[in-house]
Amino acid sequence: MMRSGGLALLVLLLAAESRASSIAFQTVPFGRAVTMSTRVVKAKVTGRSEVKVDGGTFHSVDVTVEAVLKGASAKPGERIRVFNGMEWFQHTHAAALKGGVVSYADPHYATPVPDAELKPGAVVIVFLRGEAPPPGFPANAAFLSCGEAWERPARAGDVARMKTAAFGDPITLKRGEVAVLPDGLELEFKAHSHKRPVVGGPQKEMAEIEARSGRRSELVSLGHVVAPSKSGQKPQETWETRAWQQYDLILVGMNYDADTTLRVLRRNQ
Repeated sequence: MMRSGGLALLVLLLAAESRASSIAFQTVPFGRAVTMSTRVVKAKVTGRSEVKVDGGTFHSVDVTVEAVLKGASAKPGERIRVFNGMEWFQHTHAAALKGGVVSYADPHYATPVPDAELKPGAVVIVFLRGEAPPPGFPANAAFLSCGEAWERPARAGDVARMKTAAFGDPITLKRGEVAVLPDGLELEFKAHSHKRPVVGGPQKEMAEIEARSGRRSELVSLGHVVAPSKSGQKPQETWETRAWQQYDLILVGMNYDADTTLRVLRRNQ
């Protein structure tokens, strides 16, 4: 049996059976879907099928891989039967759900291709988990990373731009690359700029970072200031920090017109 953690579902068994179960519906944006997925493929839909496992019936969308955008490479003509992990979760936890003693998170992709468009011949991007299928499933079975995790092929080029980042760790971004933090915060390095220094004054170069969280977005400027040296001493450098929402964005390195290195801290709310 697949562990519930393998389905990226948060399961909380309630202490008292008298308490009602609850479902936390979550929205997963594109960047988060890329970073949470072990494998992302561009594939062509070939049809639909079903399989009976452990007394239940589970439905798949069957695809043939055309390109691997993230994760293990594909063999020519590789076929995958793609299942919705929530069907399996609801089957394996049926008793607890019926008794109202389990609460769980139900993540869904933010901008899915509608189910009605998943017809033979349609080309889609598929976000997949990496666990082996539970016993009884076909060997080429795979589970979606979250509900309805199907995207249009036009976004294939965006997959490579996404980089997983952890709070507190430095991450280096080239122009156009996007850091995706564990809670879904996205930071995209847009450009570098500089201010013309006053004669004998400090020099300042800036990194322009677009911060995105949910529906909020803002262009944030982070500066690197170099003060004039005195009496042969090394110039004093200042790397700026900016607060945005509940985050502190810290500039820690810059190669002008090439890349920017940041650290991100999340303040306790």
